[in-house]
Amino acid sequence: MEDFQDLISWAMGKGVELDGIKPQRIPNRGLGVVATRSLKAGETILTVPTRALRSLVTVPKNISRKLPPDLSLHGLLAANLALDKTIQFTSWNAVLPTWADFQASTPFMWPNELQLLLPKPAKDLLKKQQAKFQQDWNVVAKTFLELRREKYLYTWFIVNTRTFYYVTPKMERLPRDDRLALLPVADLLNHADSGCHVSFSPESFTITADCAYRAGEEVHICYGGHSNDFLLTEYGFVLAKNKWDEVCLDDVILPNLNLTQKAELEDRGFLGKYMVDAETIGCHRTQVALRLLCCTPRQWRSFVDAEDDGDASQGEVDALLTQLLGRVSQTIGETLENIENLNVGQDTQRELLAERWKQIKTMITQTIDRLKN
Repeated sequence: MEDFQDLISWAMGKGVELDGIKPQRIPNRGLGVVATRSLKAGETILTVPTRALRSLVTVPKNISRKLPPDLSLHGLLAANLALDKTIQFTSWNAVLPTWADFQASTPFMWPNELQLLLPKPAKDLLKKQQAKFQQDWNVVAKTFLELRREKYLYTWFIVNTRTFYYVTPKMERLPRDDRLALLPVADLLNHADSGCHVSFSPESFTITADCAYRAGEEVHICYGGHSNDFLLTEYGFVLAKNKWDEVCLDDVILPNLNLTQKAELEDRGFLGKYMVDAETIGCHRTQVALRLLCCTPRQWRSFVDAEDDGDASQGEVDALLTQLLGRVSQTIGETLENIENLNVGQDTQRELLAERWKQIKTMITQTIDRLKN
């Protein structure tokens, strides 16, 4: 508790209430929150009054008035954090991730050679992330010439990884994913694929236990139903167990489709995003695309139009999927070899990238086994 005493004292002065929890260093996971006693499901464990937030209304006028109104709130909050020279948030800032933390875990800051080896969904998300950051930075840099890109990038990722969804009448004009606020203490709660319930009112944020917790057990929240590719790119980690995880097969299915087939799939709204996960042997989109490759046009149209459940052709579809998954598995082996032979970036970066590919290989192997059985 010693490392967090200043934060807790400062937060309590802002009206934050902790009941049955405390911040703590978690082995191999960094900072987190644990139960100090037995907790019951539905019990309120943390209350953060809105006056303790950092949000749209707390950005100083000498910053917000100099920037155009179409700058994202993400970009505005990052500018606020980067330009803040006061001492009022010192205790909070002391427990935030460091620049080195982000470098080690966040693909945005990895060498290009490692970025190119990311799984396709992570790579696609990274491109959007890079464009979003660059758009914000171009605006902020023109106004605040003294601000260094590295400093702004650091605070941009603080906002990216530690904000909660928050909306007021003034913020309803913003896109949903730009309705953000920073919450002291609450931002120390780590993610799991299920976790405590988070709600807010005009007065406060409230976090309630989703289940019973034993004293000393880590307490989580859920950032949403996200795959490990999403978590890696947006937050810099992957979960060992994630019920929302999935593998994208676009790289192995799309090259097998000719232009006519791609046009037909696009016309029906089924082009791309072909997934498998731990529960299904290929999502419906995957089943549609595979049937276009191995069924008659009449069979395919009947399946797409829900006139046929596809049972008669399922054997052919499963055989084709097994063959394609075998190619994916082979490619993953080659990718892991490439990562191991690279001499760029940090060990932690390469290890995290390899860990993600090993997770994908495991899911592919498990799907092949289910198909064979």
